[in-house]
Amino acid sequence: MTHLTHKGRSKEKGATLIVVLIILLLVISVGVLAIRVAIVSLKVATNSQVSQLNFQSSDTPLELIVQMNPTTLTNITNVIGAALKEHESNPGAEYNFCYKPVSTATNFAQTRGASLLRAGSANNAVVEDGGVAGFCDLTSDYGSNRQAVVTQVAVSIPTDAASDIPGSNLPRGTNTSEGTQLPKSMLSTQRIRVITTAFLPAYASTSIETLQRDCLSTSSAKISDNFDTALTAKQTLAECLANHNVPFSTQVQEFNYTNKLTQITAPGS
Repeated sequence: MTHLTHKGRSKEKGATLIVVLIILLLVISVGVLAIRVAIVSLKVATNSQVSQLNFQSSDTPLELIVQMNPTTLTNITNVIGAALKEHESNPGAEYNFCYKPVSTATNFAQTRGASLLRAGSANNAVVEDGGVAGFCDLTSDYGSNRQAVVTQVAVSIPTDAASDIPGSNLPRGTNTSEGTQLPKSMLSTQRIRVITTAFLPAYASTSIETLQRDCLSTSSAKISDNFDTALTAKQTLAECLANHNVPFSTQVQEFNYTNKLTQITAPGS
C-alpha cells in the first residue's frame, strides 16, 4: 500500500512540473512578444522623428530665400543672381551650396561658398567652378547644434516646360489677347528652382568618408535637378543617398522672378 502511494505522488510531481514548464513557456513567449512590440514601436518613433527633423531642415533654407530682400537675392554675389546670369549665356548649370546656419549665418547663399555643377556624360556631374566650396563636410557642416542633419541646397534655372497645360507658366495678369506673354509694364519673367536635401550621414550603411567620396566630392559630384528631359537618367544627390541607405528629405520649390517698370514720379507737364 505504501508503494502505491509513493508512485501516485511521483505522478503528481511530474504533472506539476509539466504545468510549471508550460506556464514558464507562456511567460517567456509573452515577454519576447512584448520586447518585439517595443522594438517596433521604438523604430516607428525614431523614423518619425528622423523624418520630421529632415523635413524641417530642408524647409528652413526655402523660408530664408522667401524672406530675403529681392535686390540682395538677385545680386551677382548671390547664387540665385549668379544662376540667372549663367543661364543667359550657358543654360543648364546648377549652383550648389551647403546650408551652414551655425558657422555662416550671415553669408547665406553667397557664391563664394558655392560650386557650379553641370551634368556630365556619366552619372557624375562636372564641377565647373568653386571646387569643394559648395559641398557640405559631413563631419562638421551640421544644420544645428545637435550635429545630426546636413542640408545641401541646389539652385538652377529650369529649361523644361512648367506644365502641359496651356498658359500655366504665364505670369499673373497676362492677357494673351494683347499678343504678348507678359502683362503691361513687365519686362521679363524667369523661373528659379531651388532644391533642398536634408539628411543624416550617421545613418549611412557605409562610412561617412565613403558617403562623402561617392556623393559630395569633386570627383563624384551629383546634380540635384534632373527634371529636364535630357537629364532624367542622371543620378541625383537624393538617389546617391538612397543607395547608401541614408534617410533624407528633398523639397523642390519654384519661384518666378519678374522685372517690372514702375512709375515713381509723375511725368513732367
